[in-house]
Amino acid sequence: MSIKKCDRAQRYFATVRYQHRVLIAGLLAFAITSCKKEEDKRPPVVTIIAPGSGFDLSVPDTLNVVADVSGEEKIDGVSFFITNTNGFPIAESVTVIPASNPARLEIGIPIVSDLITSGDYTLTVQASSGDASGKDYATIAIIAAPLRLRRILVIGQPDAGTVSVNVIDSTGAVSLANTLLMDLGGAAVSSAARTFALMGTVQGPLIAFAPNGVQVPWQKPNLGNSGIPWFTSLDLCEDGRYYVGTTDGSLRGYNAINGSTERVCALSVNFRARAAGIVGERLVVAQVDQTGSVWRLGVYQASSGSMVDEQALERSVVALYRRDDNDVLLFGNHNGAGSVEDHSLAGGGWEPHTWNSTITAVERVDANTFLIALADGSLERFTYSNAGSVTIANIAEMRDLSLDPVNGLVYVAAGMSVLAINPQNGGIASSYDIGAPAYYALPLLNR
Repeated sequence: MSIKKCDRAQRYFATVRYQHRVLIAGLLAFAITSCKKEEDKRPPVVTIIAPGSGFDLSVPDTLNVVADVSGEEKIDGVSFFITNTNGFPIAESVTVIPASNPARLEIGIPIVSDLITSGDYTLTVQASSGDASGKDYATIAIIAAPLRLRRILVIGQPDAGTVSVNVIDSTGAVSLANTLLMDLGGAAVSSAARTFALMGTVQGPLIAFAPNGVQVPWQKPNLGNSGIPWFTSLDLCEDGRYYVGTTDGSLRGYNAINGSTERVCALSVNFRARAAGIVGERLVVAQVDQTGSVWRLGVYQASSGSMVDEQALERSVVALYRRDDNDVLLFGNHNGAGSVEDHSLAGGGWEPHTWNSTITAVERVDANTFLIALADGSLERFTYSNAGSVTIANIAEMRDLSLDPVNGLVYVAAGMSVLAINPQNGGIASSYDIGAPAYYALPLLNR
């Protein structure tokens, strides 16, 4: 090898060795720095002393918590919170700054909401120190406050362009809460959301009220024109959303608390929703065409709104109820008579019972029992298990039926009154004069 080539080779290998030394030094420095950072991020230690897992309390009460916290660095704060199985808080969180390190902290968390249901909940205590945090958990059992009736909201219609909101309080006193200049197409109540919704048709909006019947948490405008109804249906479904049909061929699921749109379902072309229900993971919609004569049952994926199946119906549907995860009961009218169809979501069905008069309203009393209001004034108790129906009362102008699960009574909006009916024998437990034609009676519970 020539001298020049040898010099170049020596310089090359010297350069490579130098680069290796620099790389190794860099890696060592990075490793040392990383170790130091890891040491700096050592989290605080949290230990829940009380309550122990399995502790239970009843609403309303205060959960007394004792926790020990310690850390190598200053503890910036310690937070206490209680969450349900979905991770949502059920009470106001509490944050304290410990006066020492280590420290023993004792705090009380009020558990007072009527909306809390019975079940297991998670108590979390979290201590923070800079970017590092430590946690401890305990499972507690909470027993809900007793279910109770807060009030009955009665929706009346003094005339075609006016809607009245009356309140029957826990003492039975009736008072007028609001008068609205709108038409009336439907009403529903969500005790869990503490709202009730009214729907217009041609001119009225979709409007949600607080329990006092005055405050308006949210509303949706009526986008109809030329006298064509815009809103076509309103149902509170088992998932807690208000489902509302519109003339653009859509069914939308609204958050009952704030009105945000959470579900959208496109119906068949030229069809409009009349009734909706949740059956497992599916959304079932009774819909009618623009002529009002052709009825279909649409089955959709509840989460996406995509169509699963569509079936022809022989009756106009007044109400639908889930029977099991694969079947619904359809109450409706055909050729001047009322009937109930046990309908499979896969298609097909049979009629357990028919009535000689058309159906105006239906309410479910339990899994097996329904009350049926007929146009001829008969109030029927229908039992699915034996397909039998018994007349328990005769009441003129029945427009709505609503169960109060607290006392087991069914409220009947009839004529210009609301009647509290015993669903077993038709006896009238109480009667309330509204002073206007009563169209809906909506029991509002504490949850």
